[in-house]
Amino acid sequence: MTARGPHANDFWRARLSRRTLLRDGVVGGAGLVAAAVKGSGADDHAGPLPAARATATQVASSTDAATPAASPDETATPSPQAPSGGVPRGGTFKVHAWFTPASLDPHRTQDFTTKGAATYVYSSLFKQIPVVFDEVPNPEMGGDLVESWEFTPGHDQLTMTLVPNAKFTAPIDRIVDSEDVRFSVNRFRGLEGHEPAPNHNQLDFILGMETPDARTMTFHMTPLARVLWRLADMFNMHVMPRETGTAFDPNATMVGSGPFIWEDFKQGVSFRVARNPEWFRGPDVPYVDAIEEVTLAPLMALTQFQGGGIDFLILPTPDYVPALVRAYPEGQIQPRKALGFVYLGFGEPRDGSAPWADPRVRRAISLTLNRADMITALYNVDGLEEVGLQVADRVAWHNILPAGYRGQSVDPQTDAKTSQWIRYDVAEAKKLLEAAGHGDGFDVTYNYTAAFGPAWIQETEVIPQLVSEIGIRFQTRVVDYASEYVTNTFRGKFEGIALHLQAFPGLEDYLSEMYAHPGAAGRNLSKVEDAAIAAAIDDINTTFDTDERNEKVRNIQRDLLIDPMWYVPSVGWQLDWIGLSERAGVPDAWHGNGRGGYQSYGFPWWWLEASG
Repeated sequence: MTARGPHANDFWRARLSRRTLLRDGVVGGAGLVAAAVKGSGADDHAGPLPAARATATQVASSTDAATPAASPDETATPSPQAPSGGVPRGGTFKVHAWFTPASLDPHRTQDFTTKGAATYVYSSLFKQIPVVFDEVPNPEMGGDLVESWEFTPGHDQLTMTLVPNAKFTAPIDRIVDSEDVRFSVNRFRGLEGHEPAPNHNQLDFILGMETPDARTMTFHMTPLARVLWRLADMFNMHVMPRETGTAFDPNATMVGSGPFIWEDFKQGVSFRVARNPEWFRGPDVPYVDAIEEVTLAPLMALTQFQGGGIDFLILPTPDYVPALVRAYPEGQIQPRKALGFVYLGFGEPRDGSAPWADPRVRRAISLTLNRADMITALYNVDGLEEVGLQVADRVAWHNILPAGYRGQSVDPQTDAKTSQWIRYDVAEAKKLLEAAGHGDGFDVTYNYTAAFGPAWIQETEVIPQLVSEIGIRFQTRVVDYASEYVTNTFRGKFEGIALHLQAFPGLEDYLSEMYAHPGAAGRNLSKVEDAAIAAAIDDINTTFDTDERNEKVRNIQRDLLIDPMWYVPSVGWQLDWIGLSERAGVPDAWHGNGRGGYQSYGFPWWWLEASG
C-alpha cells in the first residue's frame, strides 16, 4: 500500500477506514505495480519524474467573444511551432482509454468518448489554444475551420471566413464549404427535419445564417459573450459533410476534415485513427502515423505502460502515482487540470413532498462533507508530496460553482458569505435537519454511474458514509452509463439524489446550463426555476467586458445561488495525473480548458521519439 504521512488518514481511520474507502484493490494496485518491479533499482528514485523533453509551443492569434473583433482579413488559427531541430515522424501513439465510444454520431449523444473520438476526425469552427499548466483556463480561442472572423459592435452578428483548403476525406473527397456549416448547425439544432442533439440549446443563440459564398458565413445571433467558446466546445458541434446519412452512415463510421481518418473500431476493445495526409494544418502535422485508443482495466494499463505498450496513461487514482514514480523513472508523470465539477443534484419527486425540497436539508447535506479531509485522501496530497509532486496548491474547494477558474471562482474557505454553507459542521447540519422536520433522517435513492474511473468511484463511496452521520441513509443505485445515465440521469430524469460530473470551459456555461432551461435537455438537473437567477444569468451572458462579467459571476454565487443551494458541491475532478512513456514527445503548452479534448488541442502536435 502506498505510504502516507502521519496525519493523512486520521479522518478515515476514525470514520471510514482505508479498506472501506478504497475497496476493490485500488490502493493495493499501486503496491502490486511496485512489487512487480522490485529489485529494478527504480525504488531509489524519490523525486518527480522528468518533465516533457520538448520546448515547443502552439501559438495563435485569436480573440475572445468579449474582446474587440478580429478584422476580416486577420488570420487567427493555431500555428504550432516544431521544437528546435524538428521532431521524428511516424509510429503509432498508443493511448489508454476507459471506454470505447458508445456510439459514433457526435450529434446524437452526450457520451464523452464519442465526442473525443469525433474530434480526431471532424473539424470545428473554433478551437482551444493550449497553454502551460499554470495558465489554464485560457480565455482565448483560435480558429479551426475559421480563418478569420468579425463581430458587429452589438454582437448580434458574427461573420466568418473559412480556410480555403479544408477537405473532407473519402468517400466525400471535396473542400469544406459554408453549406456544410449550415447543414451541421441545422442538424445539431434539430432544424429542417433533423433530430436535435441532446444539448441542442447550446446553439440556441443562433437565430439565422447567411452563406453568401462558399467560404463566408454570417450568424445572426442573440448577443452572447461566449460565442466562440460555444463554437469551440467539442460537446457542441462538429462540422459534418452535408452528405452525412446518404454517402455514409454516421452510426457506422466517421468522415470529416480533421487531422485523422477513422480506420478501425472494436466495441469495448479499441479504436484506431490514421494520419490525414491532406489535413489543412499539414503537411508537417500530425507527426504520428496513427493513434490507437485501447480500453484497459487499471492494473492492466499500468502493466502495459511500464512495459512500453502504452504511451499515454490516465492514472486511475493519485494513489497509484508514488509507486509508479519510483517504479518507472524513464517515464514522465504530469499533472492535468481537469476543470470539472462533482456535485449532488436533486430529483423526483419535485412536487415539494421530498425532504430535499427544503433548502435546509440541502444545506445540511453540504455541512456533512468534510472537504478538507476528502481532498487530502482522494487526491493523495501527502503521498504525492512525499515524492516531490505538488498537490495542495493545485486543488481548492468547490463553491456553489467549481474551483479553478481564474477570475471567476470563489473560495468558500475565505469567502464569508458562501462559507456559511460550504464548511464542515455536523452539529449545525443536525439542527437544520431537525428544523426541517427530518430529525430522524430519511432514506433516499442515491444514483451514480461507475463510468468515470476509480478516482470517481472513491468519491461516490465516501459521500454516503458522511451523510449517514446525520441520519440520511443513501440507498446506492449504480446506473449504467450508456443506457441510462446519458439518456436519463444526466438529463435530470431520476428519483432521489444523484452524483454528477460536469465540465465546461467557463463558469458562465455552468450558470446557463445548470440554472436555466428547466424543461429542456440541458444540465438543469435539479430543475431550478428562479426568475431572479435567470435574469442575472442573462445579464452575465450579455456583459462583454471580461473583468465586469467575471465580477458578476463571482457575485451571483454569493447573492443568489448559495442560500437555495440547488446543488451541493463535492471536491472531485480538479486535478489528475497522466503518464507519458519515455518515447512520447509533447509541447510545453498542451493543457486545455476541461472538455476541449486531447484529441483536439493535443495529439495532432505530439510525437514519438525514434529512440524510444
